[in-house]
Amino acid sequence: MVIPDPGIEKSICKHLVPIIIYWVGLLRGKHTCIEEIENTYDRMKASLKDTHGGEGNETLKTARRQGREITYRIENLLDKSEYYIEGHRWMGPLSCTLKYLYNITHTCNLCSIAQEINNIQKLVPPIQVVLDKYARTGASIVQTGRLENRHMAPVLNEFNFVGMKESEQALLELLVDEEDDLKVIAVTGKPGAGKTTLVNQVYENQQVKRHFNCRAWVQLEDSFTMKQMLLSLITQLYADSNRPLPEVISKMETIQLADVIMRYLKENRGRYVIVLDGASENILERSQLEILINIALPKDNNYGRVVITTRAEQMVKELLLLGHIIKVAVAALDKSESWDLFCKRASGSDTDPFPEDTDPFPEEVENKFSDRIYNLCDGLSLAISVLGGLLRRKFDRYDEIITQIDQRSQTSGVVTEVLRSSINEISDENLKSCLLYFCIFPRNFAVTANNLIRIWCAEGFAQTEQIANECLTKLVKRNVVQAAEVDYYEHKGKRIKSYKVHDLMHGFLQAEVEEVNFYMSTSMNHQTRDYRRACRLSVPDTRGTVPSNINLSRLRSLFIFRKDAVYPPTIFSSLRSLRVLSLENVPITNIPKKILKLTHLRYLNLRNTNITEIPRSIGNFRNLETLNLKGTYVKKLPKEIRKLKNLRHLLAYRYETLRYTQDPRRPDGVFGVEAPKGIRKLNQLVTLSVVAADDNGIFIKEVANLHQLRRLGIMDLKEKDGKNLGEALKQMDSISSMSLTLKDKEKLNLEDLQLNQDALRRLQRLYLRGELREGLQFSNLGNLVRLRLSGSQLPHESFEVLKNLPYLVDLSLIRAFNVEKLSCRGGFPRLKVLDIDQFDQLVEIEISESMPQLSKMIIRSCCCLRRMPLGIVNLKEMKELHLFEMPTEFVNKLRNSREDGEKVQHIPNKWFYNDGIQKEQVESAYTNAQQSGVHETASEGTSRNNELHDEEITEE
Repeated sequence: MVIPDPGIEKSICKHLVPIIIYWVGLLRGKHTCIEEIENTYDRMKASLKDTHGGEGNETLKTARRQGREITYRIENLLDKSEYYIEGHRWMGPLSCTLKYLYNITHTCNLCSIAQEINNIQKLVPPIQVVLDKYARTGASIVQTGRLENRHMAPVLNEFNFVGMKESEQALLELLVDEEDDLKVIAVTGKPGAGKTTLVNQVYENQQVKRHFNCRAWVQLEDSFTMKQMLLSLITQLYADSNRPLPEVISKMETIQLADVIMRYLKENRGRYVIVLDGASENILERSQLEILINIALPKDNNYGRVVITTRAEQMVKELLLLGHIIKVAVAALDKSESWDLFCKRASGSDTDPFPEDTDPFPEEVENKFSDRIYNLCDGLSLAISVLGGLLRRKFDRYDEIITQIDQRSQTSGVVTEVLRSSINEISDENLKSCLLYFCIFPRNFAVTANNLIRIWCAEGFAQTEQIANECLTKLVKRNVVQAAEVDYYEHKGKRIKSYKVHDLMHGFLQAEVEEVNFYMSTSMNHQTRDYRRACRLSVPDTRGTVPSNINLSRLRSLFIFRKDAVYPPTIFSSLRSLRVLSLENVPITNIPKKILKLTHLRYLNLRNTNITEIPRSIGNFRNLETLNLKGTYVKKLPKEIRKLKNLRHLLAYRYETLRYTQDPRRPDGVFGVEAPKGIRKLNQLVTLSVVAADDNGIFIKEVANLHQLRRLGIMDLKEKDGKNLGEALKQMDSISSMSLTLKDKEKLNLEDLQLNQDALRRLQRLYLRGELREGLQFSNLGNLVRLRLSGSQLPHESFEVLKNLPYLVDLSLIRAFNVEKLSCRGGFPRLKVLDIDQFDQLVEIEISESMPQLSKMIIRSCCCLRRMPLGIVNLKEMKELHLFEMPTEFVNKLRNSREDGEKVQHIPNKWFYNDGIQKEQVESAYTNAQQSGVHETASEGTSRNNELHDEEITEE
């Protein structure tokens, strides 16, 4: 008999006992390893913040990159652990038993997490040592690496356009001269000189808009092929005329696409202008331009202009050999213009990011620094603008900061150095991540504010949407983000609807994100091993695809912009940590099963896909915050959607405009989805649009439990739903936008909506479609900014009530009143947009001492109206007049009558639309002498129709 060595027993016990204790702990629900890794995460984030902004050596850069990778891995682990430790939160008599059973079931997974945590903990110490070392000397790093405590005014090229007057006039004259041949104009200049700003200023000029029937702006990407450029051009042309893009287009080759463009422009028989922005030798070679000019663009009896912006002088020299090219050079700003632009940027206030007038700087400041700033920036508008933001209200540090940038710019250039300083100034890691996120989108891509805010929250950069909105505001004020689209029709001033970054900033950020492994793109030709480290990935529409059979387990965000790519299911199977997934416009017909297992998903964008149903396994997305199903074919939501307790934004309407091509504004073209019983359980919802009301009124009653709703869209309402809806409004403490559409032949009693006066006073946007019974006192809607009434059939007395709304800015009336005369005497103090549509009995409009701020008037399909509104001559702020499908007598009076011509003489821009077809320019007899007139076109009006549709449903 062999006697075991006591030392062996002690050794076995020494190793076995801790394991047994650990397993018992797991069964009891103790997860101390999770707490330890959370502490490690906090320390690592703090160290990254302490060493931020330094231009240190490669050791520090490597340590920071590895530290970020560690934090990403920890975040993914914490997401995974959240799923498996959920059982220990159960309460109740059976909670103890259930807890043990749950933990026994998931012990293997918990052990796997514990092992991975152990592996990460082993990697942390050497990284932490390096970061701690540099954190202790952080003061010197910050001093040399970034400029402290600088506030930056926004650089928004649409505002405060300074300088370049000679170039602007030269380009304008080339575009609108009377020569009918094709002209190709190359706008050249240094990076940051303002080429795109200049062309955009002229492109949006009202004279240019009137002059051309057809306009298209194509943003070129470095990876564009000739086929992709032509396809993008076709897309823009069809969008400009509001025509659906033929499906066969995507299957055509280059020559076929060029032929489509040729036939399209010939059929329109009008003047066209095409802008190709951002050309380089890689994108637009001489042979490619020859295809565009000789095959795609008509030259006989067609007035055409092509504008190309480029910084590649050699390419322009080669293109000049073609004989079609005319060069317009963007000159640098002179000393006076440079100082003027600098003052505008450096003196912007926090309350008005777009100052039109600025107080003059102290004379001693101008005398001391104007020459230095001019010489430093070399007259480049981008450098001057960003520098103005860096020096804003910092007179005492001008000398220090300018000297610092001047020294560092000797090797990298002033534009690069100013951009680097503006980025390094951001010490908040989350705020910097928000900025870096713009790299995921294509160059010059405009992203709506709502999408940015929701994505940043899903990523964890901001804990609440309010904080995310504050981050966006900070980036604008720091001058690193620009406004892409601005809504001027707000009673509180301008509202930025979408954002972008300058193309040079976009390129600079690209280098930054590659260095820190923040983001990758398939167009960058990465090695397979690089994708395994990727945290965010985009597949652009130009080229590239994700390699198959690759592990993307670290990926947190995936954006697919390419519409023709096919992705194997194995790609989605490895996306275990994915939080953000955007498949917008990707022609999938169903949601891949592998996607439905992504339990950490917080943002899912399926807009404009071809999916027809949502599977029941959607309930797996218990962390989902945003679900975008706009433009899909989904008719019904499964009952499992009630499990999405964290869902905040449910956007699920669909269009079927192809069935209703005669009138795209018909409500029949928009459909809501059917919601299951129990929708009240989604008590975190902020946006719910658009849902079809059920016959039993259950949905309306359940909406009352959604206390956080700010935006609500309901279709197929019936008269009997009115009281329940009024009761529901009592419970809605935050409602600000509401769209209600009645079922055919139903009427809504407006008195039912007055049960909660406080809710009505909170409404800022109200859209009502369908016949209304009298009763609603519009005077209770004291904060209303936009009101749209369609098919209301109200008496004139209700219109009299509307004029007293103090903040009403945008009023659209579609078959809203049964009147022969629409009279307004006084009132509408802030109204800027008035849209009158399909008033079949309307004979006369009278405006007297009213609408002092009206800027745009739209009159559509009023078949009995015989003359212009009386009193329109007194609307001195009028900038635009749009007339759709008006009677021949009305149009002839405007063309030939001196009386009607005098009424609209003060309005600079007047358009006439007929049958949705672009025709020749038409001048009125009187205004022809004034070099102004009424112009027949289609694109402006149809785009307005689309705008009404989209805003009415979701206010996105």
